[in-house]
Amino acid sequence: MTNLKTMILNRKDDLNDSEKKIIQYIFSNPEECSNLSLSELSRKLYVSQSAIFRLCKKLGLRGYSELKFDLDELVSQNKKTIKPQHNFAQDLVKANEDTTKYFASLNMRNLYQAIDKASMVYIYSTGWQQQLVAQYLSHEFFVAGVHTTILPAAVDELHQVTQHAKMGDILFVVSFTGDGEIVDSELTQLKLENDKLILVSFTNMERNKLASLSEYNMYFPVVPLVKNFPSKEKESIAFTSAYYLIDLLVSEYLSWQLEKED
Repeated sequence: MTNLKTMILNRKDDLNDSEKKIIQYIFSNPEECSNLSLSELSRKLYVSQSAIFRLCKKLGLRGYSELKFDLDELVSQNKKTIKPQHNFAQDLVKANEDTTKYFASLNMRNLYQAIDKASMVYIYSTGWQQQLVAQYLSHEFFVAGVHTTILPAAVDELHQVTQHAKMGDILFVVSFTGDGEIVDSELTQLKLENDKLILVSFTNMERNKLASLSEYNMYFPVVPLVKNFPSKEKESIAFTSAYYLIDLLVSEYLSWQLEKED
């Protein structure tokens, strides 16, 4: 069925000025007009009912009732095409606010004590964006006086940690989902073979395999750069809250050290 806009476009050269004004009003207020009777619309536009009826026939419609039906269809289409507004800046502020509230609910003293006693803090990541987060975590720990070793994203490196880790050493694992082949196989095996390591997960998902293996879990929300972009496309996701969570962690660790010295 030819839609109303196409009908008008096909016959625009045949319309007089009065008819064009009627159409302009109808298209500017389709929902209102779809609920008006022929007499109500004629009074509103100061035109005769016959003028509106003749316009309907000129457009190829059987009458005014068919015009109202097409206006209903137009309103429905317009509502479907309206997309929710995506304000990245507001979403980012909200994510950081949620991160602040989440971090405030944690009791990190045991982890701080473990970091203080550890002879080595290892950091492992499972993707290129996660590697950037791992590097930032290492840098901030360095500023706080904590020595770390960033492991290359290779399974062999995890095997080396299994063999050489000492009691109380810590392994931070930065993973987007906390699931996957490396987590399912290698980290599970690592926990079975070496109970010396304290495992700390750093993911954006609260329920995952990595979290179930870890003694400590830290979660960060992510914000899409573009609304409705597939979540698996991590290139389209801002990890800002992960860096923010690291700042909170290290800042609180430094404060804990000062309290301990007093």
